[in-house]
Amino acid sequence: MNRDVKALKWFFDTQILRDPFKPIYATFKVTSRCNLHCTFCSPAYYSGELGEAPTEVVKKIIDNMKDSSIVVLSFEGGEPTLRPDILELLEYAHDGSFYVMLTTNGYRLNDENFLTKLADRIDFLHYSIDEYHWNVKAFNTLCKFRQYGLKVNVQTVVTRFNINKLEEKVRKVHECKYKIVVLPAIDYPTSKVKLAPDPEELYKVLSDLKRKYGSTLNNSWGFIKALKGEQVSSRVTSYAITVYPNGDLPYPDDINGKVVGNLAKEKLNDILKKPIVKDLQQHMLANQAKFEYLHLQTSTFNSFRDLLSYAAEIAKWRFLGRS
Repeated sequence: MNRDVKALKWFFDTQILRDPFKPIYATFKVTSRCNLHCTFCSPAYYSGELGEAPTEVVKKIIDNMKDSSIVVLSFEGGEPTLRPDILELLEYAHDGSFYVMLTTNGYRLNDENFLTKLADRIDFLHYSIDEYHWNVKAFNTLCKFRQYGLKVNVQTVVTRFNINKLEEKVRKVHECKYKIVVLPAIDYPTSKVKLAPDPEELYKVLSDLKRKYGSTLNNSWGFIKALKGEQVSSRVTSYAITVYPNGDLPYPDDINGKVVGNLAKEKLNDILKKPIVKDLQQHMLANQAKFEYLHLQTSTFNSFRDLLSYAAEIAKWRFLGRS
């Protein structure tokens, strides 16, 4: 199904029919190998313990999402560019069924040949830049990606230790007319170092940056207000899913959820109809606070006004490639 048709159908189903469990965004962790071991990351996402499916299995996983409500398919890891077949997989997914995104720590972004080929295979480059990826200097050379025709959305992790440096990062992204999304670090149960920023402090910092830099900051106002407890709705929604390298689908998320099926063997639409999924959805509603982090950004779309504002920003970004 065409990605724009799917987006319109998703809008109708979630905003008119009020379906709170219609995913639009898929985080596909195509590998759990990584060249970095970031403090804030779950070890399972860089140790290789989640494995890595062969090329044809990954293609089958992609096929089983094509007829679903998923509009944005983000290739992540680990570090996805460690896969020698990553360009082949991106090209396979980029057939009009999805907006394809590659999330990378920049491991291969100094390779001109790779960049030239990449531009034809993705819609958005999601570049993770922060102190924990050891690549903060990349903020100084961001504008170079325009020559390759790449639309860049920077992803930066904010912690209680680097929150004071956030404005400088947003300013540099703004100068390139790109976008930046700020992800608060979370403290996994196994985390040895506590990095999560204070929600009230983060609320104040992001509010000031949103007013000053506008749509450069990709976090919606709904997301920012929710940090302070100003929920736009009492209902939690589940508009995002995570897919493991072997196709396993933890639901509703990869922190508190359970594996409910495997996309290498089943279509996403069929998995989401299972009784266990319905039971987990009710559990999510009854324990909203546990699921707030992963679904915080998309749950703010319960506000029709906030959704329209966010959609307008993304449409401008899609067609013009600038914030």
